[in-house]
Amino acid sequence: MAARAPGERGVSRALAVAAVLGALALVRLATAVPAVLQAALVGVALAALAIAMGWRWAASAAAVVLLVAYAAALCIEDRRLAVEPALAFGLTLVLLLGAVDLIARTRGAHLVGPVVAATLGRWLALVGGTVAAALVALALAGGLAVALPSTVAPLLAAAGALAGIWVLAALIRRAGAGGGSAR
Repeated sequence: MAARAPGERGVSRALAVAAVLGALALVRLATAVPAVLQAALVGVALAALAIAMGWRWAASAAAVVLLVAYAAALCIEDRRLAVEPALAFGLTLVLLLGAVDLIARTRGAHLVGPVVAATLGRWLALVGGTVAAALVALALAGGLAVALPSTVAPLLAAAGALAGIWVLAALIRRAGAGGGSAR
């Protein structure tokens, strides 16, 4: 039986903490309204609970609260939506959810190293693919923005968000079915 490596669990927790702090920083950069920042701190508290206990429900609640705070910050400040901060914010939430899921799955496990290594590899592939897709979409959007009327933009944004959710759901389903497990 292989010995546990406590430092490897620390990597998952450190990634989750970095993701939460990144999300909080992006909310803070978007606004200085105290009510929004307090809501974001509630999300941080839920995330801390999720990281400490390995509770997926708390991580999901934290992601929702942080997302609502970020959306409120953008609405209150009436800023033009920039792709880069929104992409970074989305990736911090994915990283938080993935790290807490990894913490929950490796609780009591003896072979943590291979699981962490395989998961980090999948995360890097996901981040790389997401950034590449966003850059391609940005390049194509410039030409399309001129050709399409402004009334079509909300429909395209909704379709893009729906496609992103489908991709994330497929990844979660695949990981839950054992297709993404480390060997």
